[in-house]
Parts: sequence; structure tokens; C-alpha cells
Amino acid sequence: MKYLLTLCMGFFMLLSCNNKSSQSAAIATDEPEVNEDTLFRVIDLANNLKPCSDSLLLSDIVEDVEYVKLEAADNALVGEMYKGYVSDSAIFFSCIGSPIRPHIFMFDRFTGKFIRTIGKSGQGPGEMYSPVNVVAKDSLVYLSSDYRDELFVYKIKNGEFVRCIPLNKPYASAWYYYIGDNRVIHFPFYNVWDGKYSMCDMTIQDFDGNIIQEQTPEVDYTGFDYRNKPNTGFAVAWAYKNHPNVYSFFTDTIYAAFDDTIRPRYFLSLGKYKRPLQLKVCAEWKNYIIFHRFWETKDCLLGSFGLEQKAWFFRYDKKSKEIKTWKQDAEGLKASFPIPPAYEWIIGSAAGITNDIDGCSDHLRKMDYISENQFAICITQDNMDEIRKIVSESTNVKFPEKRQQLLDMIDSMGPDDNPILAIYKLKD
Repeated sequence: MKYLLTLCMGFFMLLSCNNKSSQSAAIATDEPEVNEDTLFRVIDLANNLKPCSDSLLLSDIVEDVEYVKLEAADNALVGEMYKGYVSDSAIFFSCIGSPIRPHIFMFDRFTGKFIRTIGKSGQGPGEMYSPVNVVAKDSLVYLSSDYRDELFVYKIKNGEFVRCIPLNKPYASAWYYYIGDNRVIHFPFYNVWDGKYSMCDMTIQDFDGNIIQEQTPEVDYTGFDYRNKPNTGFAVAWAYKNHPNVYSFFTDTIYAAFDDTIRPRYFLSLGKYKRPLQLKVCAEWKNYIIFHRFWETKDCLLGSFGLEQKAWFFRYDKKSKEIKTWKQDAEGLKASFPIPPAYEWIIGSAAGITNDIDGCSDHLRKMDYISENQFAICITQDNMDEIRKIVSESTNVKFPEKRQQLLDMIDSMGPDDNPILAIYKLKD
């Protein structure tokens, strides 16, 4: 009996020690709080294409708007915004279509006053042709060209040329890129190597052109040559919380760069609406989901796409995982010449997101990013009458005083004035 009692006491002491050890181990191995931005999520879009009755409102993703009227200086008539970037102190526009004009126009961020031009055409140091995009970071501005596989770097303060950064994966990299700390993140999609095609969604490289990491999908290259290349289009890319993201046409996955690491963040399940890899530009494209743009906030991922010659939006709620979709009638592509049947699937315009912020709309399906958390609508001589009408007829806006400010600015536009930039700030 004494032996049994001693054995039981020993057992309970051992159990107690084990419980304390387990608790200590649990405390010691507790992982830090989960970073919601790095979680991998699956969005089943194919089985949720059921248009909802809720309104698709801009206030769901936007918290504020401001307007900047760009000064119409004699040497700074920019026309319509093509590619622009807004920093904390300045607005930059890349100028395309003229070999003799400067490449970048620079305006004050708040007053719109013209400051200077940056860059010029030619083949000498710091000179280039065919500018495409512009990005500013710290005291430098980075300009790309579809004529050279490099980024041209200039000082913002005086426009002085600094250096060229080679783009290791050149194809389409000039159109979309992000500047980090001694890093260029860009989105080549595919490259020509000895007549064959190499797929690539995202590349992280240093300023000397050395590749740090890249996301290369596993693709069967059998039969791919210059006559039978995959038609991928350009990258659908954006930045969220200073991390560049890109949608991969090859894997239907959204990848993001976190420092020098590329991670998958979302998988978009498209089912039967997934376009075959080697399907060419033809009328059949209308049968498949073709993504146009993505916007992201702390609460949701919002995307636009075309399907069956309709304009679609989807909203994925990060907390509830709810998926909502909206379908809109769309006009086809308009041009001064007849559109070939092979291109009739392209969506020219649609109603877009209802702008309940200030009422301004230029078919908000086309909203273009101008920095990591802002996009812009450019109001020009060509669209001002249409936008004035839309704004005048708008009701129930969040900022009626800004709506009136916009109307006053449009009414004051002269025939030779530069555009008004409506800058919308995304939530968080």
C-alpha cells in the first residue's frame, strides 16, 4: 500500500511537471501575431459570378480626394495624362509621342505650378527616345523607355542625369516597375532567348542588373517559338503598403515582393473561364476572364475584368471571405477605322464604379495608379464637358464641397489650359 501511494504521488508529480513543461513550451513557441498581408488566400471567382444587387461605390475603397490644376506654362503643355507619378512634393508626367520634347514635366504637388522639365531626346549621356513611365523615390526620378532596356535616373532637384540601371529581364519591364532600396522590381512576363520564350511574372534585381529573385511559373514550352508564342498581354500590377504585387496570367496567382522575397498572396480560381495559354487574340477571348486592374485596401481586394463582352468587378472581403460580383453592359472598342472581328471582345468603356466621393467620373474602370496608394482621373479639354455633366447630375456624394470645387475648376478651364488632376487616396 505504501509502495502504491508513493507510485501515485510520483505519477501526479510527473504529470504536473509535464503540464508545466508543455505550457512553458507553448509560451516559448508562440508565433508572433499573424501578418494579414502575407496570408495566402483562395478566391473562388468561377463559382461566384452571381451579380449582386448592392451598389458598387467608390467610398468602399477611397477615403479622400483633392484636385491640382497644372499650370499651363509655354514649355509645359502636357495634354492628356499618359503615365504620371505623384510624390510628397511633386507631380511628374512622362511625355510620349514627340522626339523633340523633354521627357518629364515636373509640377508642384499642391499648387500645380510648373517647376522644370527633366531629360531630353538623343543618343548622348542621359538622352533617350520613346519615354514610357516615370517613378520618383527620395531625391531621384526613374524614367523608362521602350527603346532601351534601361531605367534612366535623374536628380529631382536640378534634373541632372545620374546613371542608367540595366533591366536584366527587359521585355515589358519598361511599362511597370517599382523602386525599392537599391532594388528594381519589375514584371517582364516573357523574354526571347534564342527564338524561344522564357516566362517570368516578377523579377527583383539590384541597380547593377543582378537578379536577386524572380517568380518563374512552370510552363510547358513545347511548341513555343516566335510563330507560336503565348499571348500574355502586359502585367496587371500595383503596390499595397509599399509591396509591389502582380497577377500572373500563367498561374492565376497574385505574387508580392517582401524585401528580397517573392510570396504568393492570392489564388484566383477561374475554372472554365481560365483562358488557355496559347489562345491568340481572337473573338474567343470574350469567353474567358481577362483582368484589367486591381485595387487593395486593408479590408478588401477589388478587381475588374472582362467576360462575355461585359465589364465585371469583384470584391473579396479579407475578413469574412465573402465574394461579391457586379456585371455591367459595356461598349466595344472605338476607333477611327473599322475594328477587326478578332478585336471585338475588347471593352472600350462601361459605367465603372459609382463615384459617391465627389461625383467625378471618366468611366472609373480605367483608374490609373499614380503612387502606391493613390490613383488619378485626368480632366482635359477632351473630356471636361462629359465630366462636368456627370458631376452636375451627381447626388448623395460624401464631399459636396469638393464636388462644387471641382465644378468651379472645370468652369474656369480655358482652351489652352493644362489638365486638372483629381487625386483619390485609397483607404489605409
